[in-house]
Amino acid sequence: MKHITKAGAWCNGEVAYLAWSVDKKIEGCLGFMITRVHESGADAGQRRILPTWISFSDQSNPDWNEQDSSVWPIQNLEWRDLTLRRSRNTTNVRPIDFSVHYEIVPVGLQRPGRAPVPASETAPYKDANGKPRYKGVPRPLFLIGEPAVTNSIDVTHRYDGPNGTIQATFTNGILSTQNLRRQLESAAKKGKKAPAGAVAAHAAAPAPAAKKSTGAAKQEEVHLLATLQKEIVDSKSQIRAFLTADTLSFLKQLLERAGKEKADVYLALYELHDPELIALLEKYAKDGRIHIVLSTAGTYKPKNPKGTPKEKRKPTIYDTENDPARAELHAIKKCDIQDRMFNHSGPIGHNKFAVLVKNGKAKAVMTGSTNWTETGLCAQSNNVIIVEDEKVADFYLQYWNRLHDDKQPKREPLKGVDDKGRKISGSKQNKANQGLGFRKLNMKGFGPTKLADNKTSVEVWYSPNTEKATKNDKSPTPPDLSYVYQLMDGANDAIFFLSFFPGQAGKQDIIGEAAKLASQKRPGKPLLYVMGAISEPKAMPNYQGRSKEDPTVETYVDAKGERRTLPPRAIWWPEGEKSRIAMIRAAAVRIPIGNFRPELLTAGHAIIHDKIIVIDPLDEKNCTVITGSHNLGFKASYGNDENMLIIRGNKELAISYAVHVIDIYEHYLFRAKLEENLRNELKAGKIKSIAEAETEKQPAGFLNVNDLWQDRDRGQSSLDYFLAHG
Repeated sequence: MKHITKAGAWCNGEVAYLAWSVDKKIEGCLGFMITRVHESGADAGQRRILPTWISFSDQSNPDWNEQDSSVWPIQNLEWRDLTLRRSRNTTNVRPIDFSVHYEIVPVGLQRPGRAPVPASETAPYKDANGKPRYKGVPRPLFLIGEPAVTNSIDVTHRYDGPNGTIQATFTNGILSTQNLRRQLESAAKKGKKAPAGAVAAHAAAPAPAAKKSTGAAKQEEVHLLATLQKEIVDSKSQIRAFLTADTLSFLKQLLERAGKEKADVYLALYELHDPELIALLEKYAKDGRIHIVLSTAGTYKPKNPKGTPKEKRKPTIYDTENDPARAELHAIKKCDIQDRMFNHSGPIGHNKFAVLVKNGKAKAVMTGSTNWTETGLCAQSNNVIIVEDEKVADFYLQYWNRLHDDKQPKREPLKGVDDKGRKISGSKQNKANQGLGFRKLNMKGFGPTKLADNKTSVEVWYSPNTEKATKNDKSPTPPDLSYVYQLMDGANDAIFFLSFFPGQAGKQDIIGEAAKLASQKRPGKPLLYVMGAISEPKAMPNYQGRSKEDPTVETYVDAKGERRTLPPRAIWWPEGEKSRIAMIRAAAVRIPIGNFRPELLTAGHAIIHDKIIVIDPLDEKNCTVITGSHNLGFKASYGNDENMLIIRGNKELAISYAVHVIDIYEHYLFRAKLEENLRNELKAGKIKSIAEAETEKQPAGFLNVNDLWQDRDRGQSSLDYFLAHG
């Protein structure tokens, strides 16, 4: 008997997303066991039960040892296979380009006719020394009916056939994981190198930490962050290799091709700080193959005591981040480098693209959200996409030439000393801005053009594309976002997105537009489903500001009786948990809860750094991916050097980007709920500070020991869309 009525699998080359439905509540069911079946590749014929780390509530996993879903089953109707390419307990990576499918079967309590779940070699109860790998009595599980078999999925980065006209990949740069914490602790103990231990799962659960003072916990976080910062600049670090995934190889790809094919690479970059990438640029710059427009990145603002006379005030130093790499490239005689310095609080040169040019013809372009820094590669969610098409590549080459011809003030070096006595090098402030002629040439889109598969359509927009360089609350919608809003309005069923900080409180950006569209009744069309994750709390639609003097801002009373502003909301579900609009912000575990310990959230400014919109990913004709450097708000269109790539009609690519959105959303969902709970307890007066949050009563594990988990009132989610249209 089959209890599962539908089951499907979708993939993005790193992670698989699975969803299934059941006909009714399954008596005695404690969850689902999932097995991945390898159809091709080096592991063809192998069967792998997916691992889990969360125990039953009467058990505990203090040493954070993985078990299989045959031991700790999945109490949900959707799941992400995070070990599709990454090992569960080593840093090994499975080579790309293979096919798999999945078997999903309910498991649970013993009943007549139910066979026991076979013992799994990958989930022993005892370790090599005979010690139990978790606390608590093992719970024997039994198979309930027959497994459902999903469709086959191709695990690839190529999305339009063997010639790879489009390739795309994503970082693994989620820092708020229990797994990463363990790796950093091990690396710190050994002084530097991480062990060959697991760096595979986004959401596993090690032991609860002993109670610590707030100061001690903060010091521990600082120590872990220092260890992380050492690891991500080390080209031999296993932690760096895991976090960047295949993104680093994508950023290198056009440079290495230029060396082999005697071609040139034209780059427009915002941040350039990663030692490995800088070394590669220098290698090909010595051959005269590098042409780079490098903008300003990094600012040091000195502390001038109040009342300091103007003539004695220490000046702000700009370009502190890019200055070392800039100096090295300028020192190479054959390197064609142009400084594009916006050294004030206005625009930024926010591009991160490269064009391969051979014999004077543009051949391929690489773009996306990934800055050429160790944090961009390792400490943020980012994407990289390569399009192998002469027309599309030429659009970018023409834009590069426009950037190059848009003359700006000459860079003026400036050196100084920071508050700790360290030398700082950068450049002086200026009043640079893009010229009106340059802006006007960006006021229309380029394309559409069909790719070689004759199904994929590509359009490109560039910024800034308004006559005015600044906006206000009454500014008109810029032309690129006007077109994006039109595409969003044309969505049939769903919009998925990831965003850093397009604007505040959903104003003048795609977040507010998506929320508006999802709230509207649309004649002849179903109500839209909108799912998104946001990096910056200020970008959430329900953001109210932070000033306790503002009467609209919610506050709480601390232990001293002082009124303080509540932490910002982490979830925006305007219709509750059944909402068709599901937006959350990035968050980390702040206090021990169950087997979870406090996590790192960020190693810099951004957490979710992707700028992605996916429209109707399962619709053959209407599927749309919007990516690039554009932050998806008015400010970017009015003020910044940006590029926005719009790809339509490539269902495989759209699925890939949608799975990336789901992966990020689902990772942060649990953590966002924890943040909301803490906020609500502060608001209700149950606690007077975050540190007072009660966690002792929480069980170490979270799995229900009976079948009541099925009674949870589940609202709409991505699985409804994928099962309905997949």
